[in-house]
Amino acid sequence: MHLTEEQLNEYLDEATTERAQIEAHLSSCEECAARLSTLQNVFAELDSLPELELTKSLAAPFTLHPSLPAQLPKFLTLTAFLQAAVALVALIVAVPFASALLPQIELPSFTKLFFQIQTQWTVWLDQLSTFNLPTFQPINLPTLEMSSLLFTLAGVSVLWILGNGLLLRNQMK
Repeated sequence: MHLTEEQLNEYLDEATTERAQIEAHLSSCEECAARLSTLQNVFAELDSLPELELTKSLAAPFTLHPSLPAQLPKFLTLTAFLQAAVALVALIVAVPFASALLPQIELPSFTKLFFQIQTQWTVWLDQLSTFNLPTFQPINLPTLEMSSLLFTLAGVSVLWILGNGLLLRNQMK
């Protein structure tokens, strides 16, 4: 059985724990001794070569280069501009309707709302301590009446967000 290339290389590098067995084998096997001699000659020739600097960096294709941010395609830039213009016009049109609704909406104070939540929590804890299934009493929050224009604006906003998501889907990959 002959020595492997790995064993010969480790022997030359003095990185083997089987040094005595390898030397015993080399003294009895002319073929392995010849292979070792060839490896020693190759390494001696490599050591005698002059050190040259590379003319081209081999690492360049593999290193990260900070690049300028990619510009959006023109149709996306135009789309975003048009959407912003439509949103601005919609806001200008909606302001009089929204301002007319604001005096009609009565919002509870923070303390009233907090007190209602705390009361509900204590009722729930009392019911839980008696091992009854909790029954929740609805909190009387004011109902907001939304005009059809505001509802339409909300729907258009959702469609706008979805449209932007679809347009920019390929840009995120």
